Amino acid sequence: MNWYFDAWKRYAQFSGRAPLEAFWMFFLVNCLISLVFVVLESFFQAIWKIETLYSVLVFLPMLSLTVRRLHDTNRSAWWLLVVLLPAVGMVVLLVLLALPSEPDSDFSNYPQNNAML
Repeated sequence: MNWYFDAWKRYAQFSGRAPLEAFWMFFLVNCLISLVFVVLESFFQAIWKIETLYSVLVFLPMLSLTVRRLHDTNRSAWWLLVVLLPAVGMVVLLVLLALPSEPDSDFSNYPQNNAML
């Protein structure tokens, strides 16, 4: 859960790096929360409003974490534009995000345990 809350703390930090585990743990928790909303939606029709609000709120932390993950693979944030390719763009981005970290990256280190400035 530490990775999940850390992404929320660094929601506007687009510089630096994010390790593989940080991205995928945040992604997994978001998928689980969305699954809970889908289940609840079958019982309560008003849940979609809360789900929409959560989706809007989680957009910026997910975007910044994705940018930092791309930095960790030694790629620019411009690689996010690959999702604009029909049919294959999202698959290509997921493959890029699943690649191992590059130690010789030009981007600054990801201070996991340091307080935010």
